[in-house]
Amino acid sequence: MRSSSERFYYDREEAARAVFFIEEYCRHVKGPLKGRPFRLMTWQKKLVWRLFGWKRPDGTRRFRYVWLETPRKSGKTSFGAALGLYMLFVDPEPGAEIVVASGGAQQASLCFNIAKGMVESDLDLSAVCRTTRRAIDYKDAQFRFLSSRMAATFGANISCLIFDDLHVQRSRELHDVLITGVAARHQPLTLYLTTAGWDRSSLCWELHEYAMKVRNRVVDDPSWLVWIAAADADDDWTDPTVWRKAHPGLGTTIAASFLKQECGRARNTPGFINTFRRLYLNVWTDATAPWLDMELWDRCGTVRVDPERLRGRACRIGLDLSSTTDLTALVLMFPDPDGGYTVLPFAFCPSEGVRERALCDQADYPTWRDQGYLRATEGNLVDHNEIYRFVRELAFHYRIEEVVYDRWNASMLVSQLVADGFSCVPVSQGAGAMDAPARELERLITQGRLRHGGHPVLRWCAANAVVETNDQGEMKPTKRKSNGRIDVLVATLMALQRYVMEGSLPRYKAVSGEPADATSSASGCC
Repeated sequence: MRSSSERFYYDREEAARAVFFIEEYCRHVKGPLKGRPFRLMTWQKKLVWRLFGWKRPDGTRRFRYVWLETPRKSGKTSFGAALGLYMLFVDPEPGAEIVVASGGAQQASLCFNIAKGMVESDLDLSAVCRTTRRAIDYKDAQFRFLSSRMAATFGANISCLIFDDLHVQRSRELHDVLITGVAARHQPLTLYLTTAGWDRSSLCWELHEYAMKVRNRVVDDPSWLVWIAAADADDDWTDPTVWRKAHPGLGTTIAASFLKQECGRARNTPGFINTFRRLYLNVWTDATAPWLDMELWDRCGTVRVDPERLRGRACRIGLDLSSTTDLTALVLMFPDPDGGYTVLPFAFCPSEGVRERALCDQADYPTWRDQGYLRATEGNLVDHNEIYRFVRELAFHYRIEEVVYDRWNASMLVSQLVADGFSCVPVSQGAGAMDAPARELERLITQGRLRHGGHPVLRWCAANAVVETNDQGEMKPTKRKSNGRIDVLVATLMALQRYVMEGSLPRYKAVSGEPADATSSASGCC
């Protein structure tokens, strides 16, 4: 295929102007480099030279789309902010409108806030513009951010669109609304910033495939500038030379010691391997890799857990309620002297249709019920009154410090427990709340300090679990992608989450908020 580059010319002065602006007027606003001038890494400088140096015969920029796909922590969001400021202050487009967009308001505002911080840390830039919570105004130009929630009320005439973390965008609606807003501009620029994802039906995958065709010269599209830094799918993800190949920020924006630590975590937790490869080596992965190493899990269950030997000990209860199809899970978690935990799980399901549910879930519910590992409540719904009575019964035997619950479908049961004096604490099942206990669970399993006695329902849930990771690298087990029920494992994580926070909590907590008498036999005992 004949190259299209013959129709273009290179403007060294324009390329040098862009590099000079970024390095002279932009500063780092986060991390250990905060306050220092933004010195472009070699790969960033090459991209700037190409983007602003190549021109069309009419003098406008050659490239109208930039596909920048690099691993996490490679500096692409700060780089995108600096490019956006150049488009605001220097680009000759009249009435320039620079928009940062992302699926969530938090991610969209991240790039904008970095740009705003760069402006406010430079006396020259801050003297000629006005910054507000949502916008940077310079003469007749503006820099602002949008998320999916804001798009419906947005009327756009965009000169520069920066789409940050495209891989987390769940639908194409925001993108398609905004991309039509650049049509009226003389030389618009759309900058896609992303890390590899996993969803091969997504907009990000669609554009990634197109970018790969442009890069590999299968498609001749001179308006696209493609920059992808990634390992190959069959590369050895444990090899430091592969890390250097894949991660352009290694040694600058991310330490090799950190990648070594995360690689070690992946070695010990097979479910984290795909996350490591995707986030840090920029490899597109599948979504359904199991999370936990079940061989390590089983080693933690070789000794039977004796409920009688746990009598009188302090514990927290993780409670994940259901109504029909899911299991209701109640897990008592007891801290052990060696820093580990012993868990005592209980699972509940409706008695009606147990065999049908077993066939649907491909699980041995009848045997678990007959052996006492699964409690069947009367009817076709899990009876929350029975859960209430069961918690009260447990309080006679164990010192229940807290009942940790998910707010969904729990208000009536929790009201009853609180009225009886139990301390009930809601915990989100989002990635922000579940990341720390999930990492702690991995550590406990690796060290053999989660004593679960081989409980078969908990093991089944653990084997089913698949985790998803957000753009901050926080993870949580997801029922939507997992291979079966995970409710008992989720209840375990909910209790563990409160122990992870132990340093900020009173040892015993009463409903009034005052610490309970440490000599009390059990919170909520009647």
